[in-house]
Amino acid sequence: MTSCAEPPAPPASSSESLWRHRDFRRYLTGQTASVAGSSITQMALPVLAVLHLDATAAQVAWLAFLGQLPPALLALHAGALADSKRRQMITGDLVSAAVLATVPVAAALGTLTLTQLMIVAVVQGAASVLHDAAAISLLPSLVARSLIQRSNSRVGALFAIAATAGSHLGAALTAVLGPARALLGDVVSFLISAACTARIQAREPAPHRPKARRLREGIGEGLRYVHGDERLKTLTLVNATTSFALGLLNTLWALYLLRTIALGETAFGVVLGLGALGAAAGALTAPALARRWGPGPMMLTALAITPLTQLPLLLASPGLGWQVTIGAALFLQLACAGAAGTTQRFVRSSPRHRCRPGCRP
Repeated sequence: MTSCAEPPAPPASSSESLWRHRDFRRYLTGQTASVAGSSITQMALPVLAVLHLDATAAQVAWLAFLGQLPPALLALHAGALADSKRRQMITGDLVSAAVLATVPVAAALGTLTLTQLMIVAVVQGAASVLHDAAAISLLPSLVARSLIQRSNSRVGALFAIAATAGSHLGAALTAVLGPARALLGDVVSFLISAACTARIQAREPAPHRPKARRLREGIGEGLRYVHGDERLKTLTLVNATTSFALGLLNTLWALYLLRTIALGETAFGVVLGLGALGAAAGALTAPALARRWGPGPMMLTALAITPLTQLPLLLASPGLGWQVTIGAALFLQLACAGAAGTTQRFVRSSPRHRCRPGCRP
């Protein structure tokens, strides 16, 4: 986060097509490819750990914990470093591609271990934090301010559709190539993302702070900014709480489905694909829901529904009927997440506005 102002957004009317913005198309193409690739990894990596490397419950828990550690430790630093947003995004993509490519190479050589998967999870998690922090802050400079809400809706919807395609592609690649070589699909997606980001031509403001103490001052500035905006402070607390809860759930989720419920590799990919379809539905309906009920009530309702979607996991047993039920529950869970996430992106990327006394935000 910088102290200098963002460059003025290009003039546009609210009816202008987003697809006329060449930089936005490049941004969206790269990010969509990356999301699809990440869904391949989310599908193939648990299969690789649980079914091919015979990971124990404790090892799966450590793998999930290490994957969540970089966002917890680096989120503030990533925001402060995002002065050159495109460079930071490209660096994150290339690091992710390089470290992920070591998995199929090690598998081909017969040297792949769970320890290597844990190292990959940490490094890629750190690179993803750097990339995502820059990507969120870059979007408002690519389109006019009047198009930000619509662009966030398009981003959320296309990301969810890409995640659906990635889950099904991951299932197909896993069945044909095996889970280790299926990860090459994600490697390619990171390279596509880096290439598209490199072609974005929008100018970025040069930071005014001196290099000395820049990181510490940037973190402090970011904390003051969030603390001074009730919307961002609330979203930060909500995200921290829900991320912790979902982190506990997701730690053993794949292990439970693949072993206890006995989902096959293809069925596991289909279930993940149903969840991604729910995320697409939630992202597409988010603008209308937010206009009708307001962003706050809509996100609060989505958060209230989410715990109910976990009830089938408490009752499930092996069988097709329960597999369909779990897929439907995941569809609803990620529909809530997609609607809330799309609305959050709009709130986070919108310029801060302090109301005068008596006005409504």
